[in-house]
Formats: sequence, C-alpha cells, structure tokens
Amino acid sequence: MGFREAGMPDMNAPKAEGTSKLPDKLGFPPGAISDRPIRLDILDAKKGVYAAVSKPADILMDSYLGAPKIKSAILAMREQKGKGELERLGMTSPYLVNQIDFEMSGAALLAMNKDVAAAMRNAMWSGFFKFEYLILCRSARGGGEEFEIKLPVLMHESKPLWIVSHRFGKKANTSFCMLGQSRGYQLWKAKASSARPHQIRLHAAEGGLGIVGERLYSKTPYIFLSKLKDEYKLGKGIDEEKPLYPHLCVHLSRIEFDGKDFGMPEIAPVKIDCPPPKAFAVCLKKLDMELDSLKKC
Repeated sequence: MGFREAGMPDMNAPKAEGTSKLPDKLGFPPGAISDRPIRLDILDAKKGVYAAVSKPADILMDSYLGAPKIKSAILAMREQKGKGELERLGMTSPYLVNQIDFEMSGAALLAMNKDVAAAMRNAMWSGFFKFEYLILCRSARGGGEEFEIKLPVLMHESKPLWIVSHRFGKKANTSFCMLGQSRGYQLWKAKASSARPHQIRLHAAEGGLGIVGERLYSKTPYIFLSKLKDEYKLGKGIDEEKPLYPHLCVHLSRIEFDGKDFGMPEIAPVKIDCPPPKAFAVCLKKLDMELDSLKKC
C-alpha cells in the first residue's frame, strides 16, 4: 500500500459529512474490457491527481505498439465519464502513466487528467520513477545471482514483439537479482526506471532467463502440479490438467516516485506495493518459494 503525504486522503477512513469516501475498486461491466465483469483493486490514490490499480494478466490498460487490438481500460473509463467511483477519484480524463504489458499483471498508475499525465510521464522518462518486477523463470542461467542489461529496444517492423536496436532503439536499462531457487525454478527481481513495452521480457531473454509462460522470447512452458507432486491424479470429471498460473509469470510489484523531484511537491514520496495475483502466489508456494522467506535485494 502506498504511503500518503500529510493531508492526503485515507481511502479507508470515513470522510467528513458532505464529502465522499474514495473508492477501493474500479468496476467494469461484462463486455467493457472483458467478457466477464472486472473489478480492479485501487492500491493508492490522491484525489484529482493519480490512482494506482492492480491489473490482472491479460487485461489491456492502454494501447501500445504490439498490443492486442482490443478495448483498453483507459478507453472504457473515458466512455464511463460521470460514473460515481470515477467522480469520487476526481478523474476527469484518465491517462496511463506507466506502460504495462497486456500479458503481465501488476501496478498500473493512472493520471486523472492530461496535464498530470504529461508531468508524470516526463518524470518517468527522466529517470525519477522506480519499478520493481517479480519474474519466475526456469533454472537455466549461470554466472551469478545479479546482472544488468543495458540495451535499447525497438518495436519489430512486422511482428508484435520488440528487438534490440543500437541504432534506432530507445534507451532501456534493467537490473536483475535472484531472490531464490527451488525445484528447477528461479524467482528474480527486476528493477528499472522506465517501463517500455516488453522491456523486462526482452532484457530477461537477453540475460539468459526463460520466463515461465513466455511465448515470444523464450518459449518457456507453464508449470503443472503433476510435475511437482508425486502420484498426481486429475480430479473426478476433469479431463485436462490446467497450469498453476496460466499467464506470463511477470508481475509489476512496486512503483516509487516523489513529486518534489519533478515539480509536483504536493505529491510526497510514494511507494505503491502490488501483491501478486492469488494464483501466482500459490504457484510460488508449490515451488517452496514464498516471498517472505526469500532473499531481499
């Protein structure tokens, strides 16, 4: 949960008479951004300035080069202008600050209007933001538990993926630290000051990491309980086993920034933590890699 500056509203505290409590979720009806109803947990918010939400995997927050051609949450929110929970947040025209891949889960930072979005995006590209990701990989890489990748990235001209391009690519640096390993898998933390599409995934592949559920850069399969549990049997009436976590195993777990660094002193230091999805956490538990017991870095 992000911490608030003095005077910043507490989303969980009752409001004074005549004011309204900030919502703790953003809701989307069936058909808005998925065939099922979606409710995004609000991790932190400052009314009229920003809100951070927990995005599930395979939900598009905003369009980007290489993204699926489906409706984004940002567009759906603009179409719901005047909706009660948006008005209580002071959201006049939402914009996404940090790009987060469709396939991954994690924290998505929304600016409440165009001016705030411009200030925050400029600050991000100037290196004033910090992003941390959890990445579950097959145990394959050798050569140490920490490394850094400094390679510029560029959208492929004909495929929905990104490539390294020293001539035309945009600057991107990612550092990696292994948190733990067990049963043939490794859990890594990745840190970056930018959030370019596919940056973490491409840099991980360049560093020799095969991310579980990755289809573009490493072709690494999902994890099935039958591979971890002796004498595993399918449940009654079940014809096919499902993966423990049927998504890309990358999760944006933390965003940090301080408004005074980029001309917005009304935003004190903010640390937004986003817990991994329940199924991701269960997958880690089955691998004997619960987060609280792992190395810190």
